[in-house]
Amino acid sequence: MSLVVRPRAPRPVPTILASGLVLGLGVGLASPALAAPDRHTTLLGEFATYWEASPYDQTSPETKAATAFRGQVTDAGVDILGENDRTLQAINAAGAVDPVQSKRALIDADLDWTQTFPDALGPVIGGYLADGLAAGALPRTQALYDALGYAMASTGDAKNVYNYPRPFLEDRSFGRPAALGGLATNLGIVQVAPWTDPETGLTHDGTYDLVLASFSQAFPSGHTAYAYGDGIVLAALLPELGPEIMTRASEAGLARNVLGVHYPLDVIGGRISGHVNAAARLGDAAYVTNTVLPAREELTQFLEAECAADGHGTTLAECLDDVGATADRGYTNAFTDVVSTAPVTDRGSALAAYRARMTYGFDQVGAAGQAPVVPAGAEALLVTAFPELSDDQRRAVLAATEIDSGYPLDSTSDGWQRIDLAAALSSRVTVSSEGEVVSVEPGQAAASVVVLDEVDPQPTPSTDPTPSVEPTPSTDPTPSGEPTPSGEPTSSGSTGSPRATGRESAAAAGDLASTGAGTTGVLAAALFLLVAGGGGVLTARRRTTAG
Repeated sequence: MSLVVRPRAPRPVPTILASGLVLGLGVGLASPALAAPDRHTTLLGEFATYWEASPYDQTSPETKAATAFRGQVTDAGVDILGENDRTLQAINAAGAVDPVQSKRALIDADLDWTQTFPDALGPVIGGYLADGLAAGALPRTQALYDALGYAMASTGDAKNVYNYPRPFLEDRSFGRPAALGGLATNLGIVQVAPWTDPETGLTHDGTYDLVLASFSQAFPSGHTAYAYGDGIVLAALLPELGPEIMTRASEAGLARNVLGVHYPLDVIGGRISGHVNAAARLGDAAYVTNTVLPAREELTQFLEAECAADGHGTTLAECLDDVGATADRGYTNAFTDVVSTAPVTDRGSALAAYRARMTYGFDQVGAAGQAPVVPAGAEALLVTAFPELSDDQRRAVLAATEIDSGYPLDSTSDGWQRIDLAAALSSRVTVSSEGEVVSVEPGQAAASVVVLDEVDPQPTPSTDPTPSVEPTPSTDPTPSGEPTPSGEPTSSGSTGSPRATGRESAAAAGDLASTGAGTTGVLAAALFLLVAGGGGVLTARRRTTAG
């Protein structure tokens, strides 16, 4: 590498943050009945089907101690919360005693993206990122994350409203075992002892005592919301490795189970909140134009310079291919458990692990096979991965790659529970000559768009590129072809058999930044060029990503 510096020491988490926003305590209510639920609480409302929370009174330390973590398991909740317990126990029993996995879980507990995410990029690209941050060579990227702070960890008032007991409590029933509907009062959680990293001198702690002292309830997980939210933002800066980044975020969510501080449903709820938080940021056109795209351009150019200096190619696409970052020399994770049963060794296995952690092995509790539902604003999650697609086309990609309906927390989530962003970010998208998405094929080495030409291969470019950053809040997209939302990521079916005149462009992934196309017009928006000629001709174009 051309830049060799000592890795930057991770930031310690301030106690005031750890006991407040970072753990998702938020403002809270003296009684949930006194105010309307916030958006996070509403989207996670299905949890109230399983657990009838007692009001949490925050008037004083004494009232907090007397009311925190209380409620009643409902008849409908006995089975699903029992499975929630058993899955957690299995993950914790194995992971907490693994010296490598438990240390990674402790590091992820620090809520520091610079510790968690570099290895998502693989040893080479991740090393470049870590060195660049440590050397101050990525000021726009660093400023973006500094400004984000811990905003992605927000779960609104949901923790206080649902008031669910932490799994490592000595007695989850507080002397009222009947309140748990026959579930165990003590889960036998293995707590992971603090560990001091000999290289940095920093001590990483599972914060068990702090959680109890601050009366931080279990559902949903603020740490998980942070991991997914910050991961989604990094995937917007580097969509070429978006699937790996998202899988690393899912590992950080799983780390909460490894430490025994959260249940699987807490992690699923945190994933939903993290997506909501990130989509709100990326749905702001000015934020994308003025902050995200300049940081993306900076990061891309920095990585290309490092890659070129080390002989890995002159474009980011060439470098990723040369170092195997999207194949078997990128992000890996050897840990397995009852949920993700195979190690992560390449992109395909990463996608499988990500999807497994979306449902944690729960059976469907609602109707399966329902029509796809894409939340309003979710299209913003793909704004840099597919800059040439319109908002409606991005929504079709999300619809075609989402998981099936009916899994826990789906019924009130407005579709956020179903979004498989890792699959969407790895898709080859085929668009018809009328602009309709006819096929979505996840699991590719590079995301791409192919536009079909039925008549004439000669392109006639439109005069003015049309930006499409603002979200279009339609509710139920109907993509062409039937999406296959359950099981392994698969493609939507293609309608008709028009001729593809263009080729997908893995090599074009870094073109925008490396050719200086990151100027005002391009930075302002993600582009989709409609090429017309004769009888409705639309030719296939090579894709680029926003610079």
